Amino acid sequence: MAYVAETANDALHVGFRAASPITLHGRTCWRTDGNSPVRIERGSAVAFFSRYEPVAQTLRRVGRRDLTFDLPPIAVTFRDDPEPRVGKWIEAIWQEPGGPLHGWFHGEAPVCGAPKLWMPYIGRILSQDGGLTWHCRGDLLRLPSALADYTWRNGFFAGGYGDLSALPDRAGTSLYVLFSSYHPDESVQGIAALRLPLADLAAPPALWTAKDWSTDSGLRPKPIWPARRGWRHADPDSFWGPAVHYNRALDAFVVLLNRTAGGAGDLLQEGIYASVNRDLANAEGWSPPLQIVRGGAWYPQAIGLEEGCGDTEVGSVGRFFMAGYSAWEIEFSRTAGRPPPGRPLTCTAQQFATLFGADRRCPW
Repeated sequence: MAYVAETANDALHVGFRAASPITLHGRTCWRTDGNSPVRIERGSAVAFFSRYEPVAQTLRRVGRRDLTFDLPPIAVTFRDDPEPRVGKWIEAIWQEPGGPLHGWFHGEAPVCGAPKLWMPYIGRILSQDGGLTWHCRGDLLRLPSALADYTWRNGFFAGGYGDLSALPDRAGTSLYVLFSSYHPDESVQGIAALRLPLADLAAPPALWTAKDWSTDSGLRPKPIWPARRGWRHADPDSFWGPAVHYNRALDAFVVLLNRTAGGAGDLLQEGIYASVNRDLANAEGWSPPLQIVRGGAWYPQAIGLEEGCGDTEVGSVGRFFMAGYSAWEIEFSRTAGRPPPGRPLTCTAQQFATLFGADRRCPW
């Protein structure tokens, strides 16, 4: 089947093909909010997706390997939660072989004096029942609430860290977390990274800093892609919300990125970009971001449907999602001397209505 869109640069070629429309969330909410962990094992799929209305909540559902779901989703439960009123979005999971399911969430603490702003942070959780019940295990990365700046005008955040994804390296020694830095210091804002030893996921994180990987709490993250215009503005220009996976066809890691630019306190989506890197330990090894979607919706994901795949591993072809909606397959390959076609994917509101139904609200 021919590509409906394709684009390339010197490092990466990305093509899209039309596919039957599906969603991760069904009719539970109008769109997913946050990165949605998915695991494909033993011929079935387990998906976690989040919604934000009326409050942040993550739901779990089980279906077939092709991501069709017959049973309704079930809301997960948090135990030992020291901040039960703080919204939590589960955005990454990792199954310990023969052990518990580890998870990491994006939390949003309210900002005093600014009822419409939050200060995100990243928390650790653990499940002994496959993700139905989660026990809180403390903060992974969090800024002091005193650093919140209620004068920020982006419409959402007043500082903090969040909007993350995570996966282990191929050697099985470290877990890498790519996240969005909304630090008050604009030089620290953008896409950042940390890593944890898989043998001790409760250990202090090693941040990618100006002094390499470091557990020194006095060092700030060094952004892989710094913000071009800071998050204090109504119209920040920055990549955010990374979704990283290992790509079997490339034998490399691919990250999908939102980019906001030109907004008015609404995080207007300028597009979606992709970058490739063979070694997660080399934080400076990511290729220049390639625009693969014009506009589109927040939270892009490539999800592999083969055994052992999911949101953190994709074979030669995967499903491409935006905000929980998919009507496309996505294929990553090396450019191999092919000239860049320069046809990023676009999907208008009218096309969305045709694909998913005129009664559904378009998330872009």
